[in-house]
Amino acid sequence: MRRLIAVLVASLLALVVSTGVAAAHAKLESMTPADGSSMAAPPTQVVLTFSEPVGSNGTQVQVKSPSGKNVATGDVQVLDNKVTQPVGAMIEAGRYQVDARLVSADGHPITVTGSFTVTHAGHPATQPAGTTPTADSGNSNTVTIVAMCLVMLVVVALAVVIVRRRPASQ
Repeated sequence: MRRLIAVLVASLLALVVSTGVAAAHAKLESMTPADGSSMAAPPTQVVLTFSEPVGSNGTQVQVKSPSGKNVATGDVQVLDNKVTQPVGAMIEAGRYQVDARLVSADGHPITVTGSFTVTHAGHPATQPAGTTPTADSGNSNTVTIVAMCLVMLVVVALAVVIVRRRPASQ
């Protein structure tokens, strides 16, 4: 019985320790214009930089004006870990919302949101300087945690079945 418990504990410990590498996937490192930033002249593009390469299939980036109109123009460009979305005329002053959905190279879906404010509408479009790291709001290890719990339940159930089927020693 002690051996069975020791094997069960060792298996669970190995499972928990090994999930760290499997749970790692692309995370948003920076957004240009930076999330929460304010600028006088509107940008010509929005650039999302990730911690590792992302896929180009199904990548969508929307940049919504204060009135809710999508000002993203042209095709989104994906190169390794950078996603670039050109934007058209930003004729409204106010907060612009960035919403992106993409898939990391390892197949995990990623959702990113951020915003920036344009204070003076009608200025010619310019490229903002610098980038600021932001948190990836769509990154979650929920699936990994649920899978790990299910595997632990199966291991415990198997241990109970093995112990109950074992003939009692005389």
